Amino acid sequence: MLAPYTKTRVDYLNIEPSENYGSWTGAAIEAFFAKSYLPLRVSLMTKSGMLIVPLWFEYRAGRFLSCSPNGSLLVTSLRDNPDVAFDLSTNDLPYRGVRGRGIARCAIATDKVALENLLEHYVASKNNALAETLLSRSKAEAIIEIELTWLTSWDFSGRMDGIEKITSRVPGVAL
Repeated sequence: MLAPYTKTRVDYLNIEPSENYGSWTGAAIEAFFAKSYLPLRVSLMTKSGMLIVPLWFEYRAGRFLSCSPNGSLLVTSLRDNPDVAFDLSTNDLPYRGVRGRGIARCAIATDKVALENLLEHYVASKNNALAETLLSRSKAEAIIEIELTWLTSWDFSGRMDGIEKITSRVPGVAL
């Protein structure tokens, strides 16, 4: 069994717009986060070992915001050990993205607004079977906030110039 989380000092990252974090500036990274429709891949520790979870997210002021049912494996694991790693990267050529680490906090939501915002961003509507299923769950949502502690970016556009995208070469492939 994991020991309870005991980290006492955390240095949160303040992304500086003009500073380079790997291949991109802070401003470019924040723009990538803000316009992304890709799920954030979050790595965390559960009682039975490491787990990677894709999460819909919203990026605001140096934090990723998401939600999950209160009491879910994700939420209970983050409450036991809030250290996470993350990856947000493209699934087609040229490969580029951001990876990093952060500290997660979970709080019970008093309404479904966070979930509604994520549905609007990722599905573009609340009028579909998925939205109806998620919004009708009786279990309260937990708001997940991940505050960044370290990150870096990479961009292989230069070295992959001229290579046809996978989705163009292999029609029908789902990335």
